[in-house]
Amino acid sequence: MSRESRCEAFVNAAVKANQEVYQRLKNPDPSLYEALQQGAGGDITHGIDQLSEDIFVRHLGSFGRISSEESGMIGTGSELISLDPLDGSDNFLSGLPYYGTSVAWEDETGKMVAGIVTNLATGSIYIKTKTDFVRGHLECMKMQPVSLRKHSTVGIYERVYRSFENVNKLKKAHVKYRSPGAIALSLALARDVSFVIMEGRLRDFDVKAGLFMCEDLYQHKTNDLTLICHQENIFKRLKTILFEDE
Repeated sequence: MSRESRCEAFVNAAVKANQEVYQRLKNPDPSLYEALQQGAGGDITHGIDQLSEDIFVRHLGSFGRISSEESGMIGTGSELISLDPLDGSDNFLSGLPYYGTSVAWEDETGKMVAGIVTNLATGSIYIKTKTDFVRGHLECMKMQPVSLRKHSTVGIYERVYRSFENVNKLKKAHVKYRSPGAIALSLALARDVSFVIMEGRLRDFDVKAGLFMCEDLYQHKTNDLTLICHQENIFKRLKTILFEDE
């Protein structure tokens, strides 16, 4: 099987996994909200996390070893799949419609091949390969290219609760933002919103797929803060506001 055919097969398998989880969540069983144990990523694994992970492992296990937030490393293979089976777990548990899945696939050299991010609350799916970046809906899979929204008026600041200093900087500069609470989904939206800011250390299964989707955007990173913009003027302004002490 050629590399292109294998990539297509992987994307199709990831779509089927997302569709299965999406259907299961239309009438969620009470067990999905139950706390089970501490996952490999340090957070508490709930029934929904485990269900989603099991479904993805079944669909994607033949494509390489899987590094999952819940169970750590699963399976073997030269290619690596980074999986967050539920991006925005607290949102799901709290009934906030901003949670989903994140899947990133790397070849044996560590080069990104495909990234898939899905909002399970709305059914929106984002798929990026080396040649395309498209969005659509899990039920109809009618895809269209992801384009830049040039007139957005707010950005996204993930984990904003971790930094009062940066909050004050943005407040003084009258910068508007929201903090929805699902990093992969926010990165997938980076071409829609004015900017995406992420506070603190970033874990691979949280951001690999999303950062792949942002690879051609303006970015500035330190150990504690990441800024991503699709418009140069906004990027330069926020870089000055947030990193003026560098």
